[in-house]
Amino acid sequence: MPTPSRDPRPRAVAVLTAVVLLEALVLAGAALRLVWTLLFEEPLTVGGTVFLAAVSFGGGLWLLHVGRGLWRGFRWPRAAALVVQLFLLVVAFPLLRSEQWAAGLVPTVPAVVVLLLLFRPDVLAWTSRTVR
Repeated sequence: MPTPSRDPRPRAVAVLTAVVLLEALVLAGAALRLVWTLLFEEPLTVGGTVFLAAVSFGGGLWLLHVGRGLWRGFRWPRAAALVVQLFLLVVAFPLLRSEQWAAGLVPTVPAVVVLLLLFRPDVLAWTSRTVR
């Protein structure tokens, strides 16, 4: 497996990775909350709750992998992080339109931060390097 070079990691990559890992933790927390609902509360539907918990947990694991790839300087996580942020903005848009500001800004702020950081020249250089 190729390893990235030993160039110094830009600070923007560290912030970008931290935000993506925070998103992974939030998804894992949502999955745990859904499992709690299954075990100790009465879910609306058992099948739907199990499915949503599995998707949330899988998404959290995927974002964890994306964050690790960004930290190490690989190219492929940029596209994955971009798609996740666009999904977050799609979720946040109706909330903001209905003036639910707190619920709408929670997914919007990290999505915008990641989108801005993904296209910084130093981040692009870090994730576009050739293996030496």
